[in-house]
Amino acid sequence: MDGRGPSTTETWDAFFSDFYLRAHGASEPAGQAEEQALAVAALARVPAGGAILDVPCGFGRHAIALAGAGFRVTGVDRSATLLAEARRRAAEAGVEPELVAADYRELPLPAARFDAAINLFTSLGYLGDEEDTRVLSEIARVLRPGGRLVVELSHRDRLVRGFREQDWHMVGEGRVLLEQRTFDVRNGVAQTTQTLIEPSGARESQAWSVRVYTATELVAMLRAAGFAEARCYGDLHGGPLTTSSRLVVVATRDEPAPGDQPNAQPVK
Repeated sequence: MDGRGPSTTETWDAFFSDFYLRAHGASEPAGQAEEQALAVAALARVPAGGAILDVPCGFGRHAIALAGAGFRVTGVDRSATLLAEARRRAAEAGVEPELVAADYRELPLPAARFDAAINLFTSLGYLGDEEDTRVLSEIARVLRPGGRLVVELSHRDRLVRGFREQDWHMVGEGRVLLEQRTFDVRNGVAQTTQTLIEPSGARESQAWSVRVYTATELVAMLRAAGFAEARCYGDLHGGPLTTSSRLVVVATRDEPAPGDQPNAQPVK
């Protein structure tokens, strides 16, 4: 991909900080994270008490809800600030998901550990095609054969159809979040500047660029990363994918060939 690409790691580190918590940590309707968590567990066909990887987990919205529902949850995130908030919220909820500080390109986790993995709220596209495929390969590595990954994000067709250069909304405690956007259609890269306006009038802005994939592009990346099957939906309840819906992909980890299975008998 030539032309302008996604932002640098340093830009993302600056965004996923206290700024992100103030912009996105207090504006969610009550019960929404729990509803989404249970829906995604059902979509991934996770058995009762199964092991789920939430990557990246941010400040723990879904990891905490899944742990509360009885699943064995591991959340991974690069941001120390967001993980600290996840630990605080988990303690408040009385649950103990495992929370790990790591870059999702190199997961410090053993292979074939999880029944399912989730990557929600447009948490892919930060790194560009090659590095995002590396992320998907790492997730495939830690999934058990036949385990499922659920990816939920915006997609190019939706963005083209409903593109808005600017909007704003309240984000709790009297704060206003202003978003200004451009979209490079040729390269599939969206540029966003978010500005937080505090009740005092103080302003703080963060700007970044993210790769926005088509469903076809993402499915091809998943197959290159070691997933045998990928099905596309328009929501976490398995609704149809449309040009106005978000994109949900449920990808199944490849089963190993007979000779690659532990203790497999040779084919005669």
